[in-house]
Amino acid sequence: MIQKRIGALTIGQSPRSDLIAPLASLLPPDCEIVQAGALDGLTQDDLPSETSGPYPLVTRMKNGAAVMIDESFLILRLQKALNSLEDSGVIATLLLCAGTFAELQGIRPLYKPFKTACDLLDTLNFRSIGLITPVEEQEKPIRERWETLGWETVVWTDDLGVQDQAFQQRLNDHIQTNKLDCIVLDYVGHPVEQVAQLQKTVDLPVIDLGYLTMVTLASTL
Repeated sequence: MIQKRIGALTIGQSPRSDLIAPLASLLPPDCEIVQAGALDGLTQDDLPSETSGPYPLVTRMKNGAAVMIDESFLILRLQKALNSLEDSGVIATLLLCAGTFAELQGIRPLYKPFKTACDLLDTLNFRSIGLITPVEEQEKPIRERWETLGWETVVWTDDLGVQDQAFQQRLNDHIQTNKLDCIVLDYVGHPVEQVAQLQKTVDLPVIDLGYLTMVTLASTL
């Protein structure tokens, strides 16, 4: 059987079995996932000691260590990793990051979570959105990029792994105060069970950028 090769592109280091497990469960059996990371081949000593750019991103090294990197540091390295995937024969690539990365381009289909979510929200005519981020440093740039494109937003940082009473109170306050159309998880990597738990507690659609894009890619195969 000839296998279809699907690229999985991370902004950190590969492999990331935790990120690709949901994708693997959605793909047909004749698909093979090939991974590449923007930070492959680097050590933590090779990374900038501080983040000073407008959009810091959170990712992981191969040893599991979490690091925060400016989007600008990653662009050229991410393009190189994408080129490598396409040279290996992938028919499409999934970007495993919610960052915009407008400059990142391939010669084969490239699925970007932010672009995929924008297209869906436009189709559904959702204009008022609640954005949950994993780190406070991302709140300002995330708000700006969505509002620049015309959405009304409220952005807050929360941990989906701790959906306790305080979490629910913050969520309900934002929904009622801002009359939200949906909740958007502006991050790639939330465990599926945490997203499912969140969806059970709200009547609004919960849009997980990462999983949405995986489903979109898989539906084309």
